[in-house]
Amino acid sequence: MRLPSLKLASLDIKTLSGYGVALGCALFLLALIPGLGGLLILSGMVYWAVFVSAWQRLNRRNKRQCGFLLVVGVVALVVAVFTDVTVPVFSLLQGNLAIVAMLTGVSLLGLLPDSTKPKPPMTGVKGFASTWASIQLLGAVINMSAVFVVGDKLQRQSGQLSGPQYSILVRALTSAGWWSPFFASVAVALSIAPDAEFHHLAVIGLPLSIMACALSCWEFKRSGQIEAFQGFPLSVSSLAFPVLLAALVLIFHYFVMPEAAILSIVTLLSPISVVLFLFLRGGPRHTRQRLRDHAHIRLPNMANEVSLFLAAGFLSTTVSLALQGLLGEGWSLFDHFGFFEAYLCFLVICGISLMGLHPIVGISLMSSMVPASGADNTLLAFVSLCTWAVGTAISPLSGINLSVAGKYGADNFAIARSNWFYGALMAGVVALAMLVLTWTLP
Repeated sequence: MRLPSLKLASLDIKTLSGYGVALGCALFLLALIPGLGGLLILSGMVYWAVFVSAWQRLNRRNKRQCGFLLVVGVVALVVAVFTDVTVPVFSLLQGNLAIVAMLTGVSLLGLLPDSTKPKPPMTGVKGFASTWASIQLLGAVINMSAVFVVGDKLQRQSGQLSGPQYSILVRALTSAGWWSPFFASVAVALSIAPDAEFHHLAVIGLPLSIMACALSCWEFKRSGQIEAFQGFPLSVSSLAFPVLLAALVLIFHYFVMPEAAILSIVTLLSPISVVLFLFLRGGPRHTRQRLRDHAHIRLPNMANEVSLFLAAGFLSTTVSLALQGLLGEGWSLFDHFGFFEAYLCFLVICGISLMGLHPIVGISLMSSMVPASGADNTLLAFVSLCTWAVGTAISPLSGINLSVAGKYGADNFAIARSNWFYGALMAGVVALAMLVLTWTLP
């Protein structure tokens, strides 16, 4: 097969970083083959090279957060070096590597064509529920792309998005993080609590996402805004591929590759299924062009996501080593990790999110101070999911709020403030869910 010709001028640092992101993901997947585990080191080195090369074009918010994480991580590493703890050099490069690779693989889902046909808008409660379900189900697989698919059509319908429409774009997507295996929140949860069972998290996460929809509907109905709400009609055809892909992931996880982590299965199946779909739909030339455009446009723009997760992984690893060296192996912030401790971690990380830091910062610190070996992994993973789902909705500087504000010309602080009452309501729901979970845990 003849490779498409590339103009030398187009291979600048930004373009090369896109191919670097793809190469890092490919090396990670190859490392899953028995005997090739050493490629994980190369994958980590490639992703860190992308991080360094992209530093100048990171947005100001990410630079501040990554700089903070790296400085604290280096201080913790120095402390660890001056103790008796052994510092695994290559492990420093592999923190959150599985999450970064998964985000790379899942990014190809944005290449799926929009198969929805124009329909008249739905209003009132039906329009609200239909819009929520569309974003939730589509976003569970194609993530942020679903927000823009639905948001663009809502904007064409009404000209200017209303406050409730901005809120639903954010809340419907973030609440999918309670249960979707294609979400970074689930990837983070399963990485800090590897023994947690995904189906246990999904069983409790799905009712929480439904409760988030019900409470939001009640809030807008209470304020008299639901009657004029113009919604997005749910299309069954647009859900066919996401449902099929989710079913494939579960089949592979439980029957075909039971030893492989679900993050690795998602990373493997997402690009393969998209490439196969594009090939059958448009042929080899169309597929090559779409993949080339993706490598030149979308993947270089993942530098902000890659840098944040790599820096957070570095922080988590170094802080764990420092605490291990100072306080001994097996140290944990709590002697017992039950409801009170879990809910306290949830509140603290949400507080960190309100101050403008991404929830991954608080989650990384929590994983360093509450090791998976010293806590029930299901409860620990559930704390991570809850802080992500609520924290990203209420933080004015979260990726989703900044993206929606930038795309549609809104005020990100106003969008975040409109979700604070929702966040307070969900904090109460999370408390009840954690109580139920702690009662049912062995």
